Amino acid sequence: MKKLFLTLALAFVGILSANAQLWMGGSIGAGITKDVTTFAIAPEVGYSFTGTPMTVAAEVDYTFLKFKGMDAEHELILKPYVRCNLTTIEKFGVFMDLTGDFGVVNNNGWAISLRPGVAWMATEHWTAAFRFAFAQYDHGMYHEANGFFLDCATLAPQFGLYYNF
Repeated sequence: MKKLFLTLALAFVGILSANAQLWMGGSIGAGITKDVTTFAIAPEVGYSFTGTPMTVAAEVDYTFLKFKGMDAEHELILKPYVRCNLTTIEKFGVFMDLTGDFGVVNNNGWAISLRPGVAWMATEHWTAAFRFAFAQYDHGMYHEANGFFLDCATLAPQFGLYYNF
């Protein structure tokens, strides 16, 4: 785990020296199904490379889980990701995130997800985004069985608000 954090730190130092635009924000998410209730809050920081459609970022996700008939669980998940902005039409954009989810507290699993989303650039500095899980390989992170999952309810949909510096 120390090597992972060191690698991420070195990557961000390299990014700081590149031509990039810093943004900070976060998202909240909630989901209710027949057997599971979830709530998540996730602050984020990222860099958008000027002149390219690419962004790198990381979020730290605190998740509250309540499974039917069981005690509530609390998890802390590190989620670094790479975003590709697919298209922009006036103030709206469509993007795809490739995300790695790594359990830090109360979860030793991991998952890799593709998360499509839609962004609304309200002003020069404020952006709102909506994203959800679309396709995922889960290794003990969110499901009991390891494998590929294709389901919009795999993770709770997230609404995020971001400030661009």
